[in-house]
Amino acid sequence: MLAALVIALAAGAGTAVDVLVRSAQITDARYAQWALGDAATARIQWFGNGPAQQTPRADTALGGGEDATLAEVTDMLDSLLPVDSERTAVRQAAVAIRSGTSLTDGVLAAEGLITDPLLSGLLTPWTGALPEQPGEASLSRALAERLNVTVGNTVEARIGEDDEFTSVQIVGVHENNPLAFDVALTDGTLIPEAPTLLSGPATVWFVDGADLSWSDVLAGNDAGFITMSRTVILDPPSATQVPIYLDGAAYEADVTVGIVIVAVTVVSVGGTLIALLIGPVFAIGARRSRRDYALLRAQGAPAKTIRAIMLRSAGLVGLTGAVVGALTGMLAAIITVVTTTATGSIAYPNLTLPWLDVLGIVLGGTIVAVLSAWLPARRATRDDPVLALRGEQPEPAVSRRTRPILVAALLVASAATAALTLFTGQRLWLMVTGLSGTIGIVLALRPLLPFLGRLAGRLPLNARIAVRDATRRADRTAPAVTGVAAAIAFALCVAIVTATQYATASAAWALRAAPGTIMIYDGHYMASTGSENPFATSVQEGDAGGETSVTTAQERQRLQDVIAEFVPETELVDVRMLSLEGDQFPRILIDPEKTCPAWADETETYNHYTDRPTGTGYPASAASQNCWIDKRLSDANSQSYWTTNDGGNIVVDDDGTLIRALGLPGAEEAAQALEAGKIVLTRELDLWPDGTAHLGIMEDDHPAMAKWEQLIEDAQGQGVYENPPDPIENATVIAEAEVFDWPSAQWQAFIPESLLAKAPLSQNAPTAERVGLIATANGLMDVQQLDQLRDRLLLLGVNDITQARGYANDGLATTLTTVTILAALIAFAATWGTSRLAVADMRPDLRVLSDVGASPRARRRIATALALTIGLLGTLAGTIAGVLLGTTAAAATASSDTIARGAWVLTVPWLPVAIIAVLIPALTAAATWLQQRTGIDRGRAADNGIALNH
Repeated sequence: MLAALVIALAAGAGTAVDVLVRSAQITDARYAQWALGDAATARIQWFGNGPAQQTPRADTALGGGEDATLAEVTDMLDSLLPVDSERTAVRQAAVAIRSGTSLTDGVLAAEGLITDPLLSGLLTPWTGALPEQPGEASLSRALAERLNVTVGNTVEARIGEDDEFTSVQIVGVHENNPLAFDVALTDGTLIPEAPTLLSGPATVWFVDGADLSWSDVLAGNDAGFITMSRTVILDPPSATQVPIYLDGAAYEADVTVGIVIVAVTVVSVGGTLIALLIGPVFAIGARRSRRDYALLRAQGAPAKTIRAIMLRSAGLVGLTGAVVGALTGMLAAIITVVTTTATGSIAYPNLTLPWLDVLGIVLGGTIVAVLSAWLPARRATRDDPVLALRGEQPEPAVSRRTRPILVAALLVASAATAALTLFTGQRLWLMVTGLSGTIGIVLALRPLLPFLGRLAGRLPLNARIAVRDATRRADRTAPAVTGVAAAIAFALCVAIVTATQYATASAAWALRAAPGTIMIYDGHYMASTGSENPFATSVQEGDAGGETSVTTAQERQRLQDVIAEFVPETELVDVRMLSLEGDQFPRILIDPEKTCPAWADETETYNHYTDRPTGTGYPASAASQNCWIDKRLSDANSQSYWTTNDGGNIVVDDDGTLIRALGLPGAEEAAQALEAGKIVLTRELDLWPDGTAHLGIMEDDHPAMAKWEQLIEDAQGQGVYENPPDPIENATVIAEAEVFDWPSAQWQAFIPESLLAKAPLSQNAPTAERVGLIATANGLMDVQQLDQLRDRLLLLGVNDITQARGYANDGLATTLTTVTILAALIAFAATWGTSRLAVADMRPDLRVLSDVGASPRARRRIATALALTIGLLGTLAGTIAGVLLGTTAAAATASSDTIARGAWVLTVPWLPVAIIAVLIPALTAAATWLQQRTGIDRGRAADNGIALNH
């Protein structure tokens, strides 16, 4: 029964997680539905008259070039589309929505004939209807909930800071769609038609007619069009046919290898741990049935009959448990997906039932059960019937001399494969490291039992009896401890892998400041689409800056008073950045002798597109334009940036006030370095070998730049892949520096204000340009509070604010948390079950104690002490093994590119580890105490036919 329960839990958890993970993935069909609705065959946007490149889904695209009028671009589009095509256009822009006392930041809006049949299915009304008349709007469910509005309410909307707010009537609320729009407007409501396509709101065409093939998409790319084609999305080309992948074969190979590694890891780790979980159950079960098997042997039953009985029983138990568990897990996952979707969440965009996977889980559970019963069955067939009938202990399956050798061999194999991984870089060896180390640690427990017995003399009487019985009956204790260790290792392995996945995703989102810090972008409301995905609803805000709207002490105090209503005891601190007069601009220079990291070196890409021989200029200097190490390429944080008019982000901070207010790690030490006159750098790459920073006073090489621009003009829209000329270094400021690892692209360096008065910087009219302010806070506000603060500050002329925040992915967090909780439940069930079997096997000994006068309380304490002993031993081994296995599994399944970039973050969640390690044996002991409270006495009463008085 216990084996069936453990298998059912494992199969149920595996099925539930599989369904949830697959349901969280955006299938090709769902992606096409979100992007195109029911009718359109393609969705097209123009990025400029230069050639463009894209992925088949257009979730990543590159393009640019000169601008053109709508009529000119429309003519180009018509010449590319099949003759029977129909099209309709919508204009899209980021708009601010005000409702009552709340004002949003930029949300994506579209204006056009929203009810056109070509757009059917793109926006699905949740309540109300889609807009048909000017002045009407439909909002997404998320935006309506954020603003607390519904059908019939009126909101105000505007595009830019200089525009007046326009009242619009909400006639509908539509389902959330990450590839559509948060706000849908009818023609003539808000978004104007720009004179040229790149000078204002973007135009997006939805097309119907003949299907557009991948060759049609590539033809459009040559003219600057990025296309989402239903045909291409549903039947994507191979990576070798996608120009944006420089080496398509290598890309496909990397994807295949990644899938294989994950599959091998899941099967090997999961299978081994489940086998270790249920193997002890069969071992203890076989021991309890030892007398029955001995009687069969004594009556002439051959060994193969005994073995067949045990293996068939194990197969039936495994099959039953796996089927029940898989169906239960599938049902739980379906309920989770349906209820989550009903709330408007898109965490699980499509319910996917992977029947082939479920079949594999059922077969795997059955096979693991049979394999787990093989050794107990083999041992039962070799057991001496006479010894078994006498109740004497059998000989150990592994001799006392053999076991230490086996343990040593496994641990040596673990260390050797770890070293092999270190030298070869082949991380698949880490699976051998983790598995051999885990098995070795578990097998090492039995030889340690005699040492535990020697320590028992210092324990209280009941605990001493339990510990010495555990030592004496090692054939019972060892399997139980193995089961507990495997259960704990399983839970910790899952916890470490999931925590590492979330931490790695989180690390790509670099904090600008301590979470909750209010960031004020002076004088501007800047918001425009600019992410890699041209059709994403996430709005990546552009650079913020401009003329200040807070000029006097009185205005500043009013600003602080308003913020203090939302954030008590806040302090305002200026954000000032270095700017130079005229055409010159400051930049932090990199030592040209440093070599570009391999992951950032695009030299071979440059060679490919410029027809240079392979290997030319490789490896690149870290200061080369072919070394793509700009932090904006690695920082996924899409919040607004503070920059100067020349695009710089070198902060001027006189005494460390701003650094301290930002509250980033090491802020106090960085502020002290700044006070000492040093430059504070935010990455090691910018530090020169002598411990200094080089601040260059730069100017464009105008003659060389003119030639490069002429080269582009002569290309007449064809691709030009020559790098622009490097700027001229007119002078250099060299100062002592310290490095603090702040990966945010917002901060390149901090310089003391005293540096502005020193030559050669003082000779170039340096100024500390104020680009905004921050307001300190003690934590995050919810989005509604932030919208209310934004609306209040708009009255004071502040057009753009946000708050610093860390990475958040509710869908991923929910899935990973679910996985961890399920693993912990499996661990508890297995721990309690194996301990219960061990205690049940001890019942004859407890009856002997009862016969010699031991009280029921004493017997309960002994049974509980035995369960606690087994739990603690298993927890000790399981914790060590789980940390080892979790670490190796997380490393083996990590992306090679992520590791190369240094973006992989191994995370051992020590608090959950401690909770699992402490709580599971404690709960097991408590459950054993409660069970034994009446179980022992009822068993004795049943055996003797008498009633016992407590």
